[in-house]
Amino acid sequence: MDFLGREIIQDSALLPPTEPRHVTAMRGLAWLREGFKLFATQPGRWLLVLGLWLILSLIMPTLITVALEDLRHAIVIAVTPLGLQDILGGLLELFVLLAPLSTVLLFPVVFAGLMVGCGEVAYGRRLSTRHLFAAFFREPARFITVGGINAVGQILMSQAITWFIHDQIGELDLSLSGGMSAAQNLSSLMEKLSQLTPLVLPVLLLQMLLMAALWFTPPLLVFHQMSPWSAIRASLLGCAQNIGALLVYSLAVVLMLSFVGAVSMSAGAGILFAVLALGVLVAAMTTVIASLYISYRDIFSPHA
Repeated sequence: MDFLGREIIQDSALLPPTEPRHVTAMRGLAWLREGFKLFATQPGRWLLVLGLWLILSLIMPTLITVALEDLRHAIVIAVTPLGLQDILGGLLELFVLLAPLSTVLLFPVVFAGLMVGCGEVAYGRRLSTRHLFAAFFREPARFITVGGINAVGQILMSQAITWFIHDQIGELDLSLSGGMSAAQNLSSLMEKLSQLTPLVLPVLLLQMLLMAALWFTPPLLVFHQMSPWSAIRASLLGCAQNIGALLVYSLAVVLMLSFVGAVSMSAGAGILFAVLALGVLVAAMTTVIASLYISYRDIFSPHA
């Protein structure tokens, strides 16, 4: 196998994009079961790959943000006598704000690499940290476009929620400052909170729609060389045709993560318990990642 895991990528890329298949609802449980099998074949390598992924996606952006913030302060101080502090300070402030956004933009690229790694493991080959970077050499602009769509969708939803809540909380503050009794204040509070309830369903539906649009998109981009919009359309169709399997799968994931949380909280102190909790967490994360590959293969791959 070469650096990019090119064997499995090219096998799928030579095939035309396929329409999604319908699977039974209970296949949702099979996705998790088969995903765990992919983890169990190479647990040590999965630990290494996930560790590198967490460093790249969580720790590195934080370090970059801190470094850029320190650089911004130093440059502002240095150029103050020249009167350029506002221009350069604002420019560097923009870079500081964009550093965390890079994680969102690059997530589909890295996740597609994980899908390549899952495919390699499924075909009996070794997982490698190099799989994380496989999609960077497969027209990464397509993946970054999908990351941008996700970022825009999340920003718009968060801004809408913030605006709606701010509007309601503002009215609530005014109503609570009128010298009313405690009982009246409580009644007013419950009334205002009830006005936030209609916001929950639309936001939940929009979030589910965004998740459906991105669910199968990374593997479709990397294995089938589809355009971003074609992959998003196919992902939406695949989810719409397999709502039953996705509901069963989502419920199983929630139960599994609840169990993982309970094990982690009851692990206690000590190195042995910490290792146990970490092992359970890695197994759960890998199972979820690998199960997403299994779901793609079940619904889209001609080799399923």
